[in-house]
Amino acid sequence: MKKLFWKVLVLFSLLITLSCTQQTTVTVVTSGLANSPWPMFRGDPQHTGRSKYIGSQVANVKWYYQTNNRIFYSSPAIGPDGTIYIGSSDIESSTANLYAINPNGTLKWKYTTLGDSIWSSPAIGSDGTIYFGAGDNNLYAINPNGTLKWKYTTGSDIWSSPAIGSDGTIYIGSDDNNLYAINPNGTLKWKYTTGGNIHSSPAIGSDGTIYVGSHDGNLYAINPNGTLKWKYTIDDLIDSSPAIGSDGTIYVGSWDGNLYAINPDGTLKWEYNTPLIPIISSPAIGSDGTIYIGSVDGTLHAINPNGSLKWKYTTDGFIESSPAIGSDGAIYFGSWDTGSESGYFYCLNPNGKLKWKTSIGYGTYSSPAIGADGTVYIGALDGRLYAIGD
Repeated sequence: MKKLFWKVLVLFSLLITLSCTQQTTVTVVTSGLANSPWPMFRGDPQHTGRSKYIGSQVANVKWYYQTNNRIFYSSPAIGPDGTIYIGSSDIESSTANLYAINPNGTLKWKYTTLGDSIWSSPAIGSDGTIYFGAGDNNLYAINPNGTLKWKYTTGSDIWSSPAIGSDGTIYIGSDDNNLYAINPNGTLKWKYTTGGNIHSSPAIGSDGTIYVGSHDGNLYAINPNGTLKWKYTIDDLIDSSPAIGSDGTIYVGSWDGNLYAINPDGTLKWEYNTPLIPIISSPAIGSDGTIYIGSVDGTLHAINPNGSLKWKYTTDGFIESSPAIGSDGAIYFGSWDTGSESGYFYCLNPNGKLKWKTSIGYGTYSSPAIGADGTVYIGALDGRLYAIGD
């Protein structure tokens, strides 16, 4: 108790000192996660999709890196040194690679898995370890130099992207219907079995609760010890990954075309209906509480915290990409034009008006990441990792 008292006292004194020196930004570091601009899918454990940096103001492709084949759902993560990590699939040769790309667009290294696909997005631990799932059923832990640290084998393909808890535990779903909690040394901590495949990526609440959707139509809230806290039944597939608001509300999309807002106790707060077309995109949450989500009907919806429509922006194609939000409120996302192998990357102003857009090959399912210098990174179906910025 004495040690805890002194820790609290020191922390309080530090906060007072920061206040007195008029520091306007305090960075809270989650001990298990890298202290970087975008260390995991959706940017943070709560999956807000919100950056503390202003993203690119112009539709300028600085560079692109061509991988061996297409980049499907894997989205970039950014390390503390600016290295960009993303997975690619090469179905023809039955291999898949995790790429580490330098900030200037050159290859740092690549790691080849045994399967033909990487749909999972990487997450970076505080020690620099890169974690990702692959189509060969494995969760991989890769050292910062590109060598294998360990791998953990699940019972089926992994589409889900890992989340890292404050104690370093790695949470990830598998097509074997299980949510896994893996210790930082690669051993199993626990697993929780749902009634369907888990493509959704887990989000972690401030109290350590893990939220994840399943193809059995349920949103699960799992305690840090692996026991069920509650589940909310939607009765349709959930591919979307949950996002957690500042008040603890959990937002998630479903194949039934609805965005759901669930209270922290597992009861329904509200639901917002899009046309009866799947929502595969994951929601992002603005600093003012606005929720942004894309739909396969080609529309990006901006929803007020009370569940009413704020505005919507319609593209010419599917939106499975999940939006990212710059510190100025700009919203970034990609699309895939209907009926053609082309697509665009969009930047919208907070009022829903187009700021700019740029063509990115065959379109994208990948979701953007925002770097410290404002560069926005996104993968595309043409196999390229794009860097967009000044």
